[in-house]
Amino acid sequence: MKKIFLSILLICIAGIASVFAASIHQITLGEEGESFLFFNDSEIYFMLPYEKKMMKLDRKLLAYDKDGFLKLTFNGRQALIIDGQGVKQLFANFRSDGKNKYDRYSNSEDSAGDGTPFHSYNVKSISASSSLKEEQYGQDVVYAPINLFRAFEIGCRCHPYWWNYSHIPWVEGSKGYGINETISVEFKNQIYGFSILNGYADIQNMKLFKENSRVKKLKVEDLTNKLEYTMNFEDKVYFNYLELSKPSKSIKLTILDVYKGTKYQDTCISALIENTRAPSKDDREDDWETKDFEDYKARCSYSDDAALFGKYFEYVSQPSGNSSIYEKTETVKKTKNLFNKDFYWIDDYEKIYVSEDTDSRYATLSLALGSNKYDSQNAYMYIDEYGYKHLKLFDKNKRLEHHFTIIDTHTAKVSEDKSEWLSEPNLFRYSFFEHNSEFLKDDKKAVQKYFSSPSNKHDNGYNIKTYNASSYLKDGKTSYAPENTARIYAMPVLYKQVNLWSNQIKPWAEGKKGDGIGETFEFDMSSSARFPRDVRILNGYVDPLKPHLFKENNRIKKALLQTGTGIKKEFEFRDEVEFTQIILPEDVKHVKLTILEVYKGTKYQDTCITSVEVLEKASEK
Repeated sequence: MKKIFLSILLICIAGIASVFAASIHQITLGEEGESFLFFNDSEIYFMLPYEKKMMKLDRKLLAYDKDGFLKLTFNGRQALIIDGQGVKQLFANFRSDGKNKYDRYSNSEDSAGDGTPFHSYNVKSISASSSLKEEQYGQDVVYAPINLFRAFEIGCRCHPYWWNYSHIPWVEGSKGYGINETISVEFKNQIYGFSILNGYADIQNMKLFKENSRVKKLKVEDLTNKLEYTMNFEDKVYFNYLELSKPSKSIKLTILDVYKGTKYQDTCISALIENTRAPSKDDREDDWETKDFEDYKARCSYSDDAALFGKYFEYVSQPSGNSSIYEKTETVKKTKNLFNKDFYWIDDYEKIYVSEDTDSRYATLSLALGSNKYDSQNAYMYIDEYGYKHLKLFDKNKRLEHHFTIIDTHTAKVSEDKSEWLSEPNLFRYSFFEHNSEFLKDDKKAVQKYFSSPSNKHDNGYNIKTYNASSYLKDGKTSYAPENTARIYAMPVLYKQVNLWSNQIKPWAEGKKGDGIGETFEFDMSSSARFPRDVRILNGYVDPLKPHLFKENNRIKKALLQTGTGIKKEFEFRDEVEFTQIILPEDVKHVKLTILEVYKGTKYQDTCITSVEVLEKASEK
């Protein structure tokens, strides 16, 4: 009787092991062979082959979070995993120490040749029925279909370990949710299947997955063999695999249904990884994950040494509840893009340098002021409620060392032509005001240092002969005439940095009833010029001592630029306190700006320009 009972028990145990093994997923944690996770829907095993130890974990520790990402929590830390379903062995995990050998390619556009960092070398051609285009931080961004092949470098066919941290997805550009939008791909070598990473999967800003729309159902057409498939997606971040019944070199994907985004309608697909290896008989009949599990389980003994397992887990994890390790880079990108130059003069003797640290996965921003260096941990740049840029630098103990208000330069695009006079400028106007209070106006010492009554020779428009406007505002004895735009500095200015301003700033303000649409501002420049004209416009009512006036008054959003030489172009101003730079040919003498659209003021309808100045653009030779 005991023998029968024991036999039944062994059969049951074997059956349970078989059920577990039949649906198991294997994930490599850290370096190849050091540590593994084996899990299914009910159990998790954490194995250390080198240590010959294993630990069984609570299955609840591995779960999808509210943003749709799979995370494992263990020993007070959390790891991010992108799992593969359909082809179980395809997965990705991410190291916490910031080491990534492909970081140096983060801005690469190269997609030719087998040695490129991104997995696009098998793509012969790719197109989409539409792609979203937008401006971010002053830069044009295109969410093109080739982005599908720039998310990973394939370390091996099953483990796309190296993630491109500057990667963006393909996003359809049609109105609505992108139903019936398509992607067509032609491959150089035939493929046997492919995996799709759905949605906007950004490990640095995870909320984008649910905020944007994701594909729910996808029609797949095999154009080579004239076959058709349907892919259904669960609403989570994972690799969804489709095995083709015949090898193909050309596919077409059509969006049939979507999960709607909580914030945006745009439907996104992050990555497509094709399988160029023909499935063998062994692939279909053998479950190598089951064999690995059984092999490691036979070699490892059970252990409850959390510290030992925690040492290996720390390699790919972060402290629980601390999402900044993944989102930090997004903040750094914004901070870096608020700077328009690689260095700035703070005063006559000292510069601040801005650079990116390509050896680090997260802390990509580096600043140097004198002998002190700052990174994304202790440098913070933001735009305040009034529209002014601020830079704060902290010491290692998080004590504030420097606080600057910055008025920088942004170069406006007035043409798509490749003309030489529209080439990238190398001169900028900017001002750095250092102060100890939250706002410059409240620091009396800083106000005394940077602002004074203007001298008789404070004209910043020395290359401008005359100013004219279709109208200007008069308020009692105060005149907001166009020539006011030549008088914002307290002394003549010939250099890039301007840190001595007038304390009596008055802009030009149009005098028409309403928002000033159709009103014009004109100026004539001096006749002689050796180099292209470098025009700088300080849009809106900009007075650092009265910062509220910028938002309270109208600012130009869109203007028509016309010159006496026949140039006629529309361009846009950003709604920030900054000099807008326009480069014009040297033969231009007369410029006319017509207001087409405005950012409306919170208090007044008057549309203003604070400063207009013209320099000669330095020779790029």
